[in-house]
Amino acid sequence: MNRLFGAACAAAVAATAAGAAAQVPADLKPKIAQIGRVIDPPSVAAFYRPLQPTPPYANVIVARDQSYGPSERNKLDVFQPADAGGAPRPVLIYVAGGQGDKVEQVPNGGAFYDNIMLWAVKNGMVGVNISRRSGPGVAWDDNAHDVAAAIAWVKQNIGRHGGDPNQVFIWSHSAGNTGVATYIAHPEYQPAGGPGLKGAILMSGNVNVAPIVIPPQPNSFAPGFGPPPRPPGAPPPPRPDPAVQLQRSNLPGLKTTKVPLFLVAAELDPTDRVAFVQQVGDELCKTGTCPERLVVKDHDHMSIVFGINTADVSASGPILAWMRKQQGR
Repeated sequence: MNRLFGAACAAAVAATAAGAAAQVPADLKPKIAQIGRVIDPPSVAAFYRPLQPTPPYANVIVARDQSYGPSERNKLDVFQPADAGGAPRPVLIYVAGGQGDKVEQVPNGGAFYDNIMLWAVKNGMVGVNISRRSGPGVAWDDNAHDVAAAIAWVKQNIGRHGGDPNQVFIWSHSAGNTGVATYIAHPEYQPAGGPGLKGAILMSGNVNVAPIVIPPQPNSFAPGFGPPPRPPGAPPPPRPDPAVQLQRSNLPGLKTTKVPLFLVAAELDPTDRVAFVQQVGDELCKTGTCPERLVVKDHDHMSIVFGINTADVSASGPILAWMRKQQGR
């Protein structure tokens, strides 16, 4: 075997191995497929917890529960490398879905969303994981104010943690997209200098983009999880006022924003989350600035985030490449 052919074979084997590692683990594919297009954090957390580390984390410094705003829910964690020398690092802010906690509140949920922070540090960033307001009494735009406050905190404080306040990315998942999209699309929530973001990853969301209406998938939550069922005989909740929805719509602002967007969904997300990537992406492309789009094969609504910081880089690999592209790298 000549030397060139041998090198080519070795490269092909390495590429095949890398491709296999980049995918959902073979033993998890049928389990995720069986869950299907429903949101089931407890089951998926049990699958992925053995693949994630347990604190304390080697070579990582974590500053927990920093207050970033007036609400008791306005807390954030900062993850930075133990050796923080050299140039300031880009910053990744993560905004979780569900009830907006920094930690997934299910059995085996303690590793999430530290996993995204650890991934950020491994890839040359400082990670910021926020809790946001949720539940009764929270106004439609309160999460936009939470996002604004978190970004302001980062701008003022991240230098002490080795971060670059001029290289801030934000990544939202599921219900976390509401505040992020509203902040980006409505300048009234931004400081005078603009949104202050290098880019935004909107993952597995379905936010107000009136007049486009993407109906939620019925029965999108696993039994025993999600909003409580309506009591027998109780009237259905009132439909949103179309005029109010149009006034609050994120679509006009998403069309004109200078913030680069990456729209991501899982192949097995509820159908409305995949449709959001497709339909809103098509609409934004009409402006001449198409957002990057990705539907991640074999993942569902929760595995797409619980699998970050494992050998499976089918979601994190394209996200990292996109972030580096925004930095000109």
